[in-house]
Amino acid sequence: MPGITIDFTEEELAELRAEAKEQGVSIKRLAHDILTEGVVRRRQRQRFVEGASKKARGIMADFDERFPEGLR
Repeated sequence: MPGITIDFTEEELAELRAEAKEQGVSIKRLAHDILTEGVVRRRQRQRFVEGASKKARGIMADFDERFPEGLR
């Protein structure tokens, strides 16, 4: 399985260790879960923004069609 290496400061690593210990998981498992959850959230947020933008463009196009520039 492919892997990556990530450098952390001592403070960051201490926080990861503490969190992993509280959750009863390895640092590796915790880091994996945090990264993958973050990616999923970012992608969901991006899809939401794109969908909202597309809907807004459709609403504006409908408005422009119903109320041409001269009638506003």
